[in-house]
Amino acid sequence: MTENQQFDYSNQELVSLILKQNKIHDGHWVLAAKLTFSAMNIASLPDGSDASPAGVVALTGIRIERVAEPQPFSLNAAVLNPK
Repeated sequence: MTENQQFDYSNQELVSLILKQNKIHDGHWVLAAKLTFSAMNIASLPDGSDASPAGVVALTGIRIERVAEPQPFSLNAAVLNPK
């Protein structure tokens, strides 16, 4: 049997794992992405003669954020990670 080399998580699963890892037991939480934006020239020809300006978005991290009120996509830490 081969060892699993890939693991997929839904947004809700990620929030749940982070809440449990950080021992958070109350509040409503959502997943957020930390993004970096930059511009560069991109070319497909070897000599670069077709270079065009382009935008680049990099995912630099994820985090969870506490929200003041329950939202359709927030998770309740008291339910997911009771004391």
